[in-house]
Amino acid sequence: MASFESPDVRIQDVMSVTPIIIKKTNTVSKAASLMKESGVGSLVVLDEAGELEGIITEMDIVFKTVAEGLDPKEVKVKNIMSSPVKTISGIKSIRDAADLMARHGIRRLPVIRGGNMIGIITENDIIEMSPALLDITREYARIRYPEDIERYTESKEIETSGYCESCKVYSERLTTVEGQLLCPECYR
Repeated sequence: MASFESPDVRIQDVMSVTPIIIKKTNTVSKAASLMKESGVGSLVVLDEAGELEGIITEMDIVFKTVAEGLDPKEVKVKNIMSSPVKTISGIKSIRDAADLMARHGIRRLPVIRGGNMIGIITENDIIEMSPALLDITREYARIRYPEDIERYTESKEIETSGYCESCKVYSERLTTVEGQLLCPECYR
């Protein structure tokens, strides 16, 4: 098995094999309740045949429903889900997943094998395995995709969620300080 800090760990070794699923005909209110109950930030949407059709995230709910003044009890998942969905093979490395996430500005990737979804990997899964990998891939994306340079500049603080590299406590507000992801308590 690869070491804890190795970015060459396979996705299938760290992904969640039990993503929470919702029907596209359910309401956004139902989706939000399911996310809260399950302690997750996204739900996978499958079609009637069990094929991956979309993904709905907490940000979809906030930006596409709440911020628009729409009633979450009336809006259907199909109206705000992201589709088509970027996917990745389980045999790829977490470095590949981090690169794909950085290039497309996403935090979750359904994992496929033979055309079927077998799990989901999140930015937090990657941070848990290799915290430094997130900064490396963001820098790589900045160099490869100059149009995104403002997004990753040093002068702009970017916060993410994951485990603090100093105190090892989970935080929703990690900031890169001298190459380390630190929580607000550790970078003061």
